[in-house]
Amino acid sequence: MSVPASKHEDTSERIIAVAGAVFAERGFRGTTIRQITTRAGVNLAAVNYHFRDKGELYIRVLREAKRCAGRIVIQDLPGNAEERLLGFIERFMRHLLDPKRPPWHSRVLAMAMSNPSPALDIVIREVTAPLYRDVRALIREVTGPTASAVELDLLTNSIFGQCIFYVSSRPIVEQLASDLGRTPDRIERIAVHIATFSLAALHDFRRRGGIKAPRKTPRVRKDTAKILSPR
Repeated sequence: MSVPASKHEDTSERIIAVAGAVFAERGFRGTTIRQITTRAGVNLAAVNYHFRDKGELYIRVLREAKRCAGRIVIQDLPGNAEERLLGFIERFMRHLLDPKRPPWHSRVLAMAMSNPSPALDIVIREVTAPLYRDVRALIREVTGPTASAVELDLLTNSIFGQCIFYVSSRPIVEQLASDLGRTPDRIERIAVHIATFSLAALHDFRRRGGIKAPRKTPRVRKDTAKILSPR
């Protein structure tokens, strides 16, 4: 008697969810298959059936953690470049801050980035790199053709950095910006702020013709300069 496909899918999803939580706690090297099977309530055969080995399971876990972000298709967003950038940021923030998103998603990715591995390289190529290139191309539409490759990378990383900050620094944000956390439209307000802030910078970039240093460097007081200078 064959096992229904839905049963296999349920088992696979349960293993991935449990493995994600364990990998998030212990990292790839500190996790064993036995720890995963014990917590998931399955035997070793079930893991071997769905996944080739621990490395393959780890890749599947990282793919799952990035799955929703990978579904954001910028080409499907309506409007001009500015409106599409706002649409992307809104969708990205809703994914990152979705209360239904399992907590292990962000934790396992943070753990993976602190200890890079070939598995992370695979997921970056599959999910992160295409999205990064699309956002980078969208930024070029806003800034115009004069932006250099380095400038485009700086601008793209600035936007992603603002978004990811609200996840990576969530405990700090919740303590220091408690009023923000109490607003029912918190995610939308964060997204609109990041988009507005970023578009202002991109428009200024286009007006100036590049990233320019401040015209005047603040003068260092003589006593401060004395303290900072080597003896």
